[in-house]
Amino acid sequence: MRLILVRHGTTDWNEIGRCQGISDVPLNSTGIEQAEKVAFSLKDDRVDCIYSSDLIRAKTTAEKIADYHSVEVKIREDLREMDQGIFEGLDFSYIRKKYSEVLKHWRENPETLQLPQGEALMDVQQRAFDAVMDIGTRFGSQNIVIVSHNMVIAALFCRFTKNSLKRFRDYLVDEASKSIIETCDDRFIIVSFNDIDHLCSNS
Repeated sequence: MRLILVRHGTTDWNEIGRCQGISDVPLNSTGIEQAEKVAFSLKDDRVDCIYSSDLIRAKTTAEKIADYHSVEVKIREDLREMDQGIFEGLDFSYIRKKYSEVLKHWRENPETLQLPQGEALMDVQQRAFDAVMDIGTRFGSQNIVIVSHNMVIAALFCRFTKNSLKRFRDYLVDEASKSIIETCDDRFIIVSFNDIDHLCSNS
């Protein structure tokens, strides 16, 4: 299986520093342009299927990619972003002031933190990895695009590389980036990570 992991394009909340999580925030004009560029960069790739998170910022990005391929976007809720609980919709500057103890736990032991009224990173990793394995079972030898979110992709890369979730910050990715992974038996081979060269293109 050749897996192309794409993060959605930019939203207004990304730009102003507001916690997004599972809030269904659409792409802004910059995000739409980014989605069009990542889609164009994949136009000559063989794409057998496209999966997306159910959140609109991911779906819109996936649909731009699908415009170049005779493939229907398939939606999976288990590819959605981490539920940020009480942080949803809050400015990060406010979160840093109001919830400093929670953020201290997040910095030191992200693998054990259950966000208040939200998800644990380990649960995000497990549901996303289960989704990838299920997709791989269905389309094992094919080229698959998955459009998802920052925390999901970071958690998956920790799993692919057999690193602790303490290392998740090593795998945070830019908006509209693409990363390519190939599977061989039970191994995940990183071909590229956080590629954003296409965003510099004028196409």
